Amino acid sequence: MKGTARLRVVLLVAAAAVTTAAAADRFVPTDPHFIVANVRQAEPDAALRALIARWRADPTGEIASVALAEGFLERARRLREPMFVGRAEAVLAAVVSRSSASTTQQRLYAETLQYRHDFSAAEALLGTVLRLAPSDAAARAQRASLRLVRGDFAWARADCAHLLAGGGAGQAIALTCLAQVHAASNRLDQGRALLAAYPAPPAREAALRAYWLTVRGELFERASELDRAIADYGAALALEPQNDSIRATLADALLARGERDDARELLNVERPGLALVVRRAACTSGAERQALRAQAAAWLALEVARGDSIHAREAALLALDGGDVAAALASAQANFRVQKELTDVRLLARAAMAAHYPRARQQVVEWLRSTGYRDAVTENILDLNASG
Repeated sequence: MKGTARLRVVLLVAAAAVTTAAAADRFVPTDPHFIVANVRQAEPDAALRALIARWRADPTGEIASVALAEGFLERARRLREPMFVGRAEAVLAAVVSRSSASTTQQRLYAETLQYRHDFSAAEALLGTVLRLAPSDAAARAQRASLRLVRGDFAWARADCAHLLAGGGAGQAIALTCLAQVHAASNRLDQGRALLAAYPAPPAREAALRAYWLTVRGELFERASELDRAIADYGAALALEPQNDSIRATLADALLARGERDDARELLNVERPGLALVVRRAACTSGAERQALRAQAAAWLALEVARGDSIHAREAALLALDGGDVAAALASAQANFRVQKELTDVRLLARAAMAAHYPRARQQVVEWLRSTGYRDAVTENILDLNASG
């Protein structure tokens, strides 16, 4: 699902060169202004303290653990504070391995796994949930979203169709999901027609309407209707202003239209995640650009020190923007093995062409042909219209 957050328990970083202690293999910042953690931002508020107290009184109970995990996840999104995702994961990890774990506990735990790009484990857990509760629309939509991200379009279609057959609140999600599947399977026009045939979800259903608008915007963009895409992305972001995936998508589209200043302003938010930092660096120049690139590099170095690799997309974007085409291609290929959204497809194409590596270009071409995935920008990057 476009806009789905993908976060990890990362520490907030602020700038400059970093190093790793060789003896202990630990990350050691050298800059005295390096922010290790924003402790104040991580402090629980009164409502969260009440949820924590209830959970401590019954740590394995469904009501208490679900309420606390949902509270942590809500704050992770609203406050742009990914450490809350880790706290939700810790709360749920203690119960999901039990035979008595509820499907809601398992589904929420799968969400935390998806945040940190453990997609295989998340999908397996959602499969368990759906075997136990085939009519669980939330789990079904979550797995469909995950399969779309991974490029498993045929399996995503099965989940979308199941949602559609269930009717009710899941129908709008199902139709939007099916439009994505069509567009990714050599039926871009049919995907657009499907969205046009049904009214948009009402404004009061902000998250669902934002999803619908973002998908429609992407289909416009892939058909080279950039102005209409930007209008939809902007409307979606107005509904979900804390959704940094939509914000990044809109910024990319603005940059594609040459509106560098507007993109830079859009990315100027409090406590930006790495996806926004990398993109803002590409919009700026001089000292600000250097500081933002250093901040992003420090963030990525911290991940390497922890043994993580969840921001391969951002690593590729940063390297490509800095002219390190070999590193950009390596990261873009690693990223493409995990996720295949529009940004990832274009990124691999750009990196392959920048590196002048025919085999990598052919990898993208073969994937496009095998899936039927159409995107005018990617085809232009690969020069397919001229070379076939």
